Amino acid sequence: MSADGRFLYNYNPTDHSLEKIDLDELKFVEKIPFEREGPRGTGPFFTPFFLLGVDSILVAGSLKHAAIFNLEGEKLEEVKIQEVLDQSGILDGGNRFRINSVIPGSENRYFGFVTDWTAKSRQLIKVDASDGTITELALPAFDKLEEYHVTQFSGGQVSGFLVSQIMLQTEGENIVISNNVFDELYVYLPEKDSLLLKTYESRLTPNQKTPYYPKQVESDEAMERIRATGTAEINFERLLWDKVTTRYYRFSYQADVETVEKDGWFSLSATNVRVYLTVFDKNLEMITEAIVPQLTTIPQTYFVKDGAIWIFENMEDELGFLRLNIAL
Repeated sequence: MSADGRFLYNYNPTDHSLEKIDLDELKFVEKIPFEREGPRGTGPFFTPFFLLGVDSILVAGSLKHAAIFNLEGEKLEEVKIQEVLDQSGILDGGNRFRINSVIPGSENRYFGFVTDWTAKSRQLIKVDASDGTITELALPAFDKLEEYHVTQFSGGQVSGFLVSQIMLQTEGENIVISNNVFDELYVYLPEKDSLLLKTYESRLTPNQKTPYYPKQVESDEAMERIRATGTAEINFERLLWDKVTTRYYRFSYQADVETVEKDGWFSLSATNVRVYLTVFDKNLEMITEAIVPQLTTIPQTYFVKDGAIWIFENMEDELGFLRLNIAL
C-alpha cells in the first residue's frame, strides 16, 4: 500500500507488471510494465518489493539485480546489497539472505534473515548498503522453533522441509519480529540496536503449538498429516498497524483439517475454522481478544485502511474486499 493508504500495488507475474488500484474510488487505475532483462531490467524475480516514498520502489527479488525504480518502470539506481553480503562472508557455506523490510526513514538500510540450506537456521541481520556494514541480532527465544522443524526424505535424499514462520513488520510505532508458533515477539530498540522480548497469555487459545513433531518423515502423506496437525493447532499471524486508532491487530486461527488425495497428490482442506483477533496498544501491550464469528475461512491477504481490516475476497473471479470494523 502507498503511505497515504489510497493505492494498492499488486505484482502480476504473468506479464511482469505492477497493477495500481485506487482503494478510495474502488477501481483499477493502471498497469505499470517492467523489463526482466537488460540494463533496465529487474532480473527474473520481482518480489519482494518495497515502496519508497511516493514515487519509487525497491525491487529485491534477486539481490544481484536489486535496484530502485520509479513508478514508470525506469531504473534509477542499483543497490549493492549482494556486494556487502559477499564481503562480509555471511553467505559462506551456501547461506541465503532475503530482505524482509526497508528500515523506515532510509533507502539504504534493510532487515532480513540469513538461512542455511535446510531453512532450519535463521538469523536476523541489519544491512547498511551505504557504509557496507552488517549487524547481527540474536533471537534466542526463537531457538525453540527448531522443535517444529521436520525433514522429509525420499530415496535416502532430503526432499523437503517443514519449518515455522518468522515475520517482521516495520509499520507503526515499532519494528516487530514475531512467529506463528508462540505468543511471543521481539521489539527492535533502535537507540540500543537491540531486541526486547514480549510474551502474552491468551484467555481464548493455547499460547503455543504442542512440540511433538517428528524430526523426519519419508512420505508425502506423512508430511501432509503433520501440516494438518499444525493447522489444527493455534497459528499466530503477522501484526497489522492501524494509524487511525494507533493500535495493532493480529489474527490467529485453528481449523479442522482433512488430508485429501487426488491422483497421487495430497492436499489439505480446512473446515470448522475458528478465527481470533487480538488487539494491542501502540506499545504492544495486549488490550483484548475475541473470536471473529463472521470469518469462516483462514484470512490470507489483508491490510488496514481507514480504521478497518480489509481482507481480499474472490467474488466470481473479481477482486473484492471484506471489511472488518473493530469496536472496543
